[in-house]
Amino acid sequence: MARVTESIGHAGFAATLFEALGCIWPIQATTLYLYPHDGMPSALFELDGPWLPQGNVRQYLSGFYLLDPFYGACVEGAVSGCYDLADVAPDHFEHSEYYQSFYRHSHLEDELNYILQASKGLSLAVSLAFTQKLDAATSQQFKRMAPWVLAVLAKHFVGLDAQGARFESLLEQRIHSALNNFGSSLLTERECRIAQLILRGHSTRSLAERLGVSEDTIKSHRKHIYSKLDIGTQSELFSLFIDSLAEAQGGLSKDPLESYMSKNR
Repeated sequence: MARVTESIGHAGFAATLFEALGCIWPIQATTLYLYPHDGMPSALFELDGPWLPQGNVRQYLSGFYLLDPFYGACVEGAVSGCYDLADVAPDHFEHSEYYQSFYRHSHLEDELNYILQASKGLSLAVSLAFTQKLDAATSQQFKRMAPWVLAVLAKHFVGLDAQGARFESLLEQRIHSALNNFGSSLLTERECRIAQLILRGHSTRSLAERLGVSEDTIKSHRKHIYSKLDIGTQSELFSLFIDSLAEAQGGLSKDPLESYMSKNR
């Protein structure tokens, strides 16, 4: 802890912080993310983990972050603190296509994030990845360190704001808006919202509770969504979203799916 404090303001700060946290429990991979709420994230520091190509940080930053529950917690204004996966993930997360197609390729069994709301519209997240499930006592040890971790982060990154964090290009704007606008040319506003939540891993029950409607209403909406998109499964919905990200990177359509479907249907 003393070495971390001494490294504040210096280039080795992040590495020293991760080394200190590793004294609690071995950490397989570490990443320090910068999350502008209206732009694309970046990795300020990373130490490679046991990633396969489908689950690495570069792939994550290409668009998969949009479905990450930790990213969602940051941009939705979660109070600064330490969160484990159970704290932020929707009830159906391990059955979601995001988990099956991307997250599990990271060989992760558990993850903790120290989230610092650095300024209005900007979050920092210290991601600690583990290849085995943490027991409750170990998780609590990490969480007890949160006030100190957040304090040294705030001190090291003092003055950081969303305005100066990163220049946001047109390309970045398109990718960032891909999830919010996904399907908007074909679906109603409510259906778009439900499609987004399905992609993030919410079950029918969770959707009903979140939106204040019955499960039958959600099932009806889901049926209409799949019909309008000419698909039949959650897997196909996920594939449409991932494939349409390419249109967000190259096209001018507000809804990335509009250009994608006009070219492929």
